[in-house]
Amino acid sequence: MAIPAGTTDTYEQVGQREELHDVISNISPMDRPFTANISRMSGKATYTTWLKDSLASAALNAQIEGDDAAYTTNVTVVKLGNYQQIHRKAFVISGSLEAVDKAGRKSEVKYQLMKAGKEIMRDIEFAALGMQESSEGGAGTARQMGGAASWIPSSENGGNGYRMSSGSTAAFASGKTGVVTPGTNVTLTSTALLTALGYAWDDGGEVDTILTGKHNRGIIRGFGNLATNQIQLNKSGEGVKLIDSVEVYVTDYGKHKLVLSRFQDEENVFCFDMATWGLSYLRPVSQEVLAKTGDGEKRMLIAECTLVCRNPDANAKVQDCTTA
Repeated sequence: MAIPAGTTDTYEQVGQREELHDVISNISPMDRPFTANISRMSGKATYTTWLKDSLASAALNAQIEGDDAAYTTNVTVVKLGNYQQIHRKAFVISGSLEAVDKAGRKSEVKYQLMKAGKEIMRDIEFAALGMQESSEGGAGTARQMGGAASWIPSSENGGNGYRMSSGSTAAFASGKTGVVTPGTNVTLTSTALLTALGYAWDDGGEVDTILTGKHNRGIIRGFGNLATNQIQLNKSGEGVKLIDSVEVYVTDYGKHKLVLSRFQDEENVFCFDMATWGLSYLRPVSQEVLAKTGDGEKRMLIAECTLVCRNPDANAKVQDCTTA
């Protein structure tokens, strides 16, 4: 059919209103399986310290009747520590932008504060699972927390880290976490994972969580030995409903939740005793209204925290795994 002569259509006429939905879609992930599930504590200094101890090795301990006591040297406690790292997000919003009618939000300042808060929490997860060693910083250098990978030395350095190749992780020394030296990435094997879990079990750890990226989670699923724990919710006045399921890797050393992590290095597979980790906050996430120097609103979100590993021996890892 032909359009009648003289018809005015949308292609010619001006002054049409724009259709802009009053919704903003943001699918950036916020899941933080590590830092959201470990304990939180208050810090008192820029270097947070704690103590770890252990029992003497078990022995037969058969003694002669009537013999005088022989004294042994007690196992001494060890002091560990990590540096408080400052996390910051700052922005400025012009007075005009705050005043105009906007889609999806009324206040640009509040909207950007919400985004910045989420970004800082993701950054903390990223740092806590990182391979960076701790650093005290200086006048022109930022302090840096040691990430989880630097807290678990490789086996040749007296720790519970299994090496897939020539990489290594040094032990905690001189108040700092160990340097992680990557090696050639090799495909994860069930033997490697079981060996790492055995390291932690030998030292008294009770690994309850295996944290891994998507590639190595798929490899672990191929090992078998998986069970599914059903998580149920029973609200008042309602029947029991299935709301989720968790894959559990079953070994001689127990049952370990297999948890997918977005913000860790894919080459590491962590075997965590989650009760031995925590986050120490010198300054919790808070908002600062900065001095006004022009036609704009300045805001800063800031947090200062560090990762606490109460006892590295309770945990293990496999390093230098393939990432794709």
